Amino acid sequence: MNHKQKIFGIIFLSLLHWIILLSACNEQVANNETLIPGTDERNSPTQNLVASTIESAPAYLSPEMQPTVSVPPEAIGTDIVEERENDEATPSFANSNPTTDPDIIWDMLGQVDQERILTDLRYLTGVEPICTSEGCYTILDRETGSNNLAWVKQYIYEQLIDLGYFVEIQDWSLRGYSDQNLIARKSGTTLPGEEIVFIAHLDGYLNGNPAADDDASGVVCLLELARILSTRSLNRTVVLIFSSGEEYGAFGSYSYVHHLTEEEISAIKYLISIDMIGYDSDNDGAMELWCGDQPTDFVQLLSEIIIVYEPHLRPTITTGCT
Repeated sequence: MNHKQKIFGIIFLSLLHWIILLSACNEQVANNETLIPGTDERNSPTQNLVASTIESAPAYLSPEMQPTVSVPPEAIGTDIVEERENDEATPSFANSNPTTDPDIIWDMLGQVDQERILTDLRYLTGVEPICTSEGCYTILDRETGSNNLAWVKQYIYEQLIDLGYFVEIQDWSLRGYSDQNLIARKSGTTLPGEEIVFIAHLDGYLNGNPAADDDASGVVCLLELARILSTRSLNRTVVLIFSSGEEYGAFGSYSYVHHLTEEEISAIKYLISIDMIGYDSDNDGAMELWCGDQPTDFVQLLSEIIIVYEPHLRPTITTGCT
């Protein structure tokens, strides 16, 4: 394992800690009787995000195309609280909520598959061909509105559908650019009206740029997170957004927010943008937590989580807007 791979794996572990602690996990309960996505004859097996661009057409879905509706696994389970039998430090924020069991956290961390993450990264950067229901293709770049990005969206979409998520395909058009956001949602069990939102952008900068760090690293982390959370129940609703148009001015994320009602905006408890987390350029082990002009209490919480669960990282908090 080279240095970049090690740092990338470590940073993902810290990302997983955030979602677990903030959502207050319940124990896993499998539901084998739920509808398998794509098997309902009323819907096509998978939505096709590639076909509209495969013949050099614009890389966005036509208005009449609708996402396949899948039924996510029912959130069933009871709160489980167990004391660890060793003297490992248990963070105060874990003890403050009776549904946050450190044993469950460690169990979920054990499910992180670093090789699977790196395989996804190779797909998104063209090191290996990416394969979907439409065939296989080698990604050259991921510019907004490109055929390459359409293949990436198709891959992410199909992965999420196979995991049982409902995936919304949100079309946007702004300042001469058009594309889609992919939005996966997992409803909370006890606090469904409170949302924790994670966002990473699918697009890369400039033609021919593999954009591994900016931001394939964030995308593959969200995808791995989706895999692990797919068999878990969470108290709060989790929203995973794979946006586009970021390199041209955050067009995709802007469009997402623009379509929210005031009630939907107020439901967002926390939002974490995951960008450029796969490369430690100066080998200092620092993980930068940027909070802009927002209060620092949230990033301080994240900093505490990182310190307790992943001592190989050194969290640093940066305030202000650039």
